[in-house]
Amino acid sequence: MNPPALRPLGVGEILDVGIKIYWRHAVTLFKIVVFVVLPAQIVVNVVQISAAPSDTNVFGGGGLFGPAFGPNGDVSTMTNSEAVTFAVGVGVALLINALAGKLAQGACFRAVADAYLGDPISSRSSLRYALRRMPALVGVSILGTLLASLGLIFCIVPGVYLWVAFFVAVPALLVEGVGPIKALGRSRRLVKGRWWPMCGVALVGYFLVFLVSGVVSGLVLGVAAVGSRGTVVGFVLATLSTTVGSMLTTPAVAAFATVAYIDLRVRHEGFDLLLLAQRIGGDGPTVAPTSVFLPPAPAVYTTGGEQPPYWPPPPGWQPSSEPPALEPPPEEENPPAEPPYWPPPPDRTPGR
Repeated sequence: MNPPALRPLGVGEILDVGIKIYWRHAVTLFKIVVFVVLPAQIVVNVVQISAAPSDTNVFGGGGLFGPAFGPNGDVSTMTNSEAVTFAVGVGVALLINALAGKLAQGACFRAVADAYLGDPISSRSSLRYALRRMPALVGVSILGTLLASLGLIFCIVPGVYLWVAFFVAVPALLVEGVGPIKALGRSRRLVKGRWWPMCGVALVGYFLVFLVSGVVSGLVLGVAAVGSRGTVVGFVLATLSTTVGSMLTTPAVAAFATVAYIDLRVRHEGFDLLLLAQRIGGDGPTVAPTSVFLPPAPAVYTTGGEQPPYWPPPPGWQPSSEPPALEPPPEEENPPAEPPYWPPPPDRTPGR
């Protein structure tokens, strides 16, 4: 069995591998997100319409906070009962969006991990896998967001530190089967010593995906706000805007976080793809897989030598094929007078 071609990656290589996985399996990843987010967003918009006062325009002012404005752009006055109804509707909408986002994120992780293994990916199996881990996904999201937010409130630096330190908490939760608290701690330990590279991966990755999704969803939402105020077309366009944004961002973030998590475990623990296949609940390949997304390894990781460049040795490293020459034992200048054992060998004479 040949070892998997895994090795430590740089920041650019992590982003490159994530983009390759995202691009090659975009159709399946988009299907996962649309299957979850589109129905959830339809329900959210219906809730907003039902909770908003009758004289407000939900889709003319821009999504969730549209009901605070009247149809002509003036600030509407709500009664106490209307304000309570509106607040409850906003809370329900946020809850539905959060749950749908967590389910889509977990399913995308499973699909990205399967793609990294070189296995076929399935939207159904990925969604079933994420659904089984849904309570833990919600828990790690709440705890991570709460801790990072508290750090930002009391002092900005701890909040930024925790945001990066928890970057691979979801992959750790799903691969290692731990609880939310342990997943956050596990993520922080893996990121320790690699905080700045992980910060670069997170910042560049989020910038790329939100730049693209912001342009696309902004165009759709602009049409909804300007040309279709308060109509069925506005409802449809507002729904599509949010769905398209999630469709573009959720798989990309999952891809970057998954590749970063695997890279950290390769560096710290000699993690390999066969172990990943066993941990994510699949049957696993019969031979050790080799990821088709990895860039070629530098010579230091593939050439032999008497000692590996670091420990655990990088996958693919083999000792030198030529064994070291054995030196003959030194000859004794004065052989012993006594025989080596008794009775002496038949042809032995003293001094020889």
